[in-house]
This record gives sequence, C-alpha cells and structure tokens, in this order.
Amino acid sequence: MEKIPIKGDSEKQLFDALKEACTGIEFSSFEIGVSSESLEIKYEIRKKSINFLKSVFKTEHDPENFEIYFLIHFDRGFIETTPTNVLIEGAYNKFSREIAQTFHYCFKCRGKGCNNCNRTGKLSDESVQELIEKIVLSEFKAQESKFHGCGREDKDVFMLGKGRPFVIELVEPKKRSVNLKKLEKEINSKNKGKISVSGLKFVEKQRIVEIKNTPFEKIYRAKCSCSEISQKELDSLIDKEIKIIQRTPVRVEKRRADMEREKTAKIIKAKILNKKEFLLEVLSSHGLYIKEFISGDEKRTEPSISSLLGKECICLELDVLEIVLPENI
Repeated sequence: MEKIPIKGDSEKQLFDALKEACTGIEFSSFEIGVSSESLEIKYEIRKKSINFLKSVFKTEHDPENFEIYFLIHFDRGFIETTPTNVLIEGAYNKFSREIAQTFHYCFKCRGKGCNNCNRTGKLSDESVQELIEKIVLSEFKAQESKFHGCGREDKDVFMLGKGRPFVIELVEPKKRSVNLKKLEKEINSKNKGKISVSGLKFVEKQRIVEIKNTPFEKIYRAKCSCSEISQKELDSLIDKEIKIIQRTPVRVEKRRADMEREKTAKIIKAKILNKKEFLLEVLSSHGLYIKEFISGDEKRTEPSISSLLGKECICLELDVLEIVLPENI
C-alpha cells in the first residue's frame, strides 16, 4: 500500500495526485473510495475521479473485480493505492532432500538466529516457495508471496510424478502482464536439480480453497530397513487394504492436536533390495503419516509395517510418486 500526498484542494491537484498514484502500476480495472466528512464532497470527488481514470488510463471502473483500489483521504490530503493480489496456480516437483516446501522461521529463536538453525533464523536454507519467489516477485514487482500447497511433504522427501499442485499469491504487484510460459522456463532453468514447476496459469482466489480443502490419495515409495527380510514376507503385504488407527505422531505432536485418526493404505509393490533393506510402494489415504505407518511410532500407529511383519522397521528414504486428485480438481 502506497500513500501519495494531495498537494492542495483543487481539482487539478487531486488529478495530479491520482496520476502519481498510478505511476508504474499496471491495471485494467479499478475501484475508488473517498473519505470525507461531507457526503456531497465525497460523491463529487468519487464521480470526477472515476471519469478521470477511465478517460486518461483507458481502464474500466469495476466495483466487483478491480485490479487496484484507490482510497482518497480528501480531508487528510493523501491517496492510498492497493493493487489486488495476483494468484498463479501450478504444480511443483522437488528433487532435493534439503529443501522445505515453504519458508519457516526457526521455532526456537523465531528468526533471530541460534545454534538450532545455524544462525540463519530459518528451519531450512531453501524452500520451494523461496526458489519460486526469487524470480516471480521481481517479474511482478510484488511485495511478498503467500504459498498455498495441496498438502505438503517433509523436507527430506522427494516430490516426483506430475508434481504437487500449489497456488502462489503475489501481494500488491505493480505488474500483471507477465508471460507465464517464459516465467516457467526461467524458474526451471535456474533451479535444475532442486525443483521444477509446470502448468502455470492465473486463477481466482476460490482456487486456494479448492486446492487446500480437497482430500486426495498419494502414492509413496519408501526405502525401508529391518533386521532381516525375505521376498516371501514382503509378498504377504501386497494388495492388502489396511485400515489404520493413527495417533498424532511423536515428531509433530507439539504442533498438531493429539488425537486418533482413521486412515487406509494399500501396498502396491514390495521388493527386496538385500537381506535388510526393501522398497515399498504405498497408496495411502489423505493425511496418513507414512514414516510412522512403517515404524509403528511406539505403537501409536496400528497396524504398521513393523507389526504386520513382526519385526522393527524404519523408513530410510521416502518419495511421493504421485498426488491422486479427484477428476474435478
């Protein structure tokens, strides 16, 4: 939000201030509010300002779907301008086990820097949000971004397949006419080996609600280990529909409500790697913690791969192979 002074109370000085308020900002539609003690003055200024902007900038006055909002504080002598946020939908892939999905301050020092975060103030050096943001913010000349993901994966988990849907919301952008195909190529070329994005398109705010609130299944690949394993034992798991009661895992109980949730899983593939390691492909319901489904998490997840095999198992590496979304999303 910017404040532009009105250097006097004449019509010309008001229009000069409106011109300055529009400098460097792209918009094709607008709305105007006026703050004044006099209803008559308020009505007159609003009417003249609307006509001025339509005539000079060849834009539309649209009270419902405007791209910028002007608030004229006539009695106080300034104009506030607020461009509406731009929302871009896409899908991202993540190829590093050192990159989080979003920016998070260190929970111990709250961004000040401490031993827990290596004095960075952040939980991870990089995130999908920040890598995209570095390029997108400058292109749109936006203040900051808000990242809305269709769920999230742990920092040490690959996001493969067609990617995870997301919406990045650009706050108060001064530019709007950006070529998203070109932007997509730039993001991908500058982040090889880290992340990639696909299918970038402009969307409305309702899309955030649809992406964040829609339940979906996921297909995981997990590299696991135990004391000793055979292919025959693994074969006993394949194609079973497993109903699970999962209590909030120990590793997230400080930031999640401690409760039991009903989930399901199906082992699609199981392959022995050596006497102690094996691969699983798991189709899971929305919100199932896979690492704990494998380990049992001190019997907080029942049944688990550990309990089904009758031996202690742990997840060494985890990849999301696919987000299985409903057809209408």
